[in-house]
This record gives sequence, structure tokens and C-alpha cells, in this order.
Amino acid sequence: MLTFLPSKLKQFLQREWLTTIYTTTGTIIISFALVALIMPYRFASAGLTGIALISHYALNISPAWIIAIGNTVLLLWGWKVLSPRFVIWTFYVSILMTVSVMFFELFTYPLIQNVFLAAILGGVLGGLGMGLIFLGGGSSGGTDIIVMAARKKYGIDVGMYSFYINMGILLASWFVVDLEQLLMGGVLLYIESLTIDNVLKSFDRRKQLMIITQKPGEVKRFIIEELDRSATIIDARGAYSGEPKNMIMVVLTRRQAMELKRHVVSIDPMTFIILSDVAEVVGDGFKHWKNI
Repeated sequence: MLTFLPSKLKQFLQREWLTTIYTTTGTIIISFALVALIMPYRFASAGLTGIALISHYALNISPAWIIAIGNTVLLLWGWKVLSPRFVIWTFYVSILMTVSVMFFELFTYPLIQNVFLAAILGGVLGGLGMGLIFLGGGSSGGTDIIVMAARKKYGIDVGMYSFYINMGILLASWFVVDLEQLLMGGVLLYIESLTIDNVLKSFDRRKQLMIITQKPGEVKRFIIEELDRSATIIDARGAYSGEPKNMIMVVLTRRQAMELKRHVVSIDPMTFIILSDVAEVVGDGFKHWKNI
């Protein structure tokens, strides 16, 4: 299917196919939210998108052009210190967003009478799109480029500066929107940030089980053969009895964790199980370290 492409490009696409799906889907969702749920209500925003909206409200310029030109200028400024992967995916998202915004601008969309609900829906869709892009290890550009490049160029933590930049852009919107639309933009950004966090946690969340059992061999066999996972065997000792204990540590999906609990209790009712939520797992069989 990819035989006609140059070998290096083919290898890149084969290695990054999941990122391609996530970033493409996320970018299209963001573009739709921008055109259908933000621009019609003149909501304010932050980052490069906020600048694009200011230009649109004040000069009737399509946000697509500001996003494309802005990201291109920022990439040219920082490309020497940015990783090739970051530059490639940022450029891809920028081009795709430009095309997607232009496409969605061809249609008209029904207005939601309750503006607060429109802001919530816009935040949810925007956060979903951004979450998918981050999940795939991509970047939407804008202030992300400034943060990454400035950190490598000047060796400073620019998180606070990024906050100030975004707040400055948000407040600058006051010149082209009224106070209510500015506040609704703040609500939208808050909902968006919550949605991003939930998207990232939902995809990465796992269950960690610490199992102290008298039948470690059977538990280990079930994990390896039935669940197709691995585990870590830990030599432990009871604090009160001083007797040696067999402890198994394993990280599983929620469904697999329930299966293992039922099996372990069925073969050893005296088993002691500690179960906890794990926000993220990086390593073989889980998220690759390159996607951190």
C-alpha cells in the first residue's frame, strides 16, 4: 500500500500510524468547534487561535490564514532547536487545520439559543480534539512552539510566561468582543482544559494490583497465559510473623483487573490484594516512551 513512497517516509508512516489517526481526528474536531461553536458567538480564546479570532472579529480575516502564517513564522524561528518529529507534526496539524477550517466555513450552522451551553459544547469538543493530538504525541503549534523553543534556546522554565502570553491574548480580545463574550471564552477554555485532562487520563488509566498469595505459580500462569501480560515477582516478608511472602505486582486494564481478582480469590480465598489506579504507564506493552 505504501510501496510507491520513499523508504524513509514509508518507515515514518508505518511507525507513526497511530499518531496520524489521533492528530488527524483531533485537528478536524478542533476545526469544527472553532467554526461552528466559537466564531458564531464571538467567543474569545487564547494562544494563536485567540489571535486568529481577534483578526477575524476585527478585520473579517479567516482564522485559517492566521493559524497557517503564525505557525509557519514560529516554526521558522525555532526549528533549529526543535526536534524534527515536533516540527513535522506541528506543520502537519497546521496545514490540516487551515484546510479544515476553510472547509467548515463553507457551511452554515444552527445557533444554540443558550450561549452558555454553546461555550460548554465548544470547550468539550475543543478539549477532545486537543486531547487526541496530545495523546498521539503531536502538537497544535502556537504557544507550544514558543514554549518548546524558548526552553531549549534559553534554558528557562517558560510555563509562567506561556500563561502570561495566553492571558494577554485573552484580555486583548476585549477590544473586539464584549465582557460577556470574554467571560464565556474563559469558561470555554476552562472546560477545554478539563476535557483534555480527562481524555489523556481515560486512555492511559490502568489498574495496579499488589497480590500476596500462597499460590503465586497459579496466579502467574493466569496472568501470562490467560491475560497475555507479564508481572513482577517481589520477595516480601510479613512484619508481624516474619514469614516470607510471595507478592506479585501487575498493571492491567480495568477488565483484566476484574478477571484476575475473581480468579485469584477463587483459588486462594486468603489472598491479600491491593488495587490502585495508575494514571499512566510507560514501557513495553503500554505507551511508548517516545509518546511521553
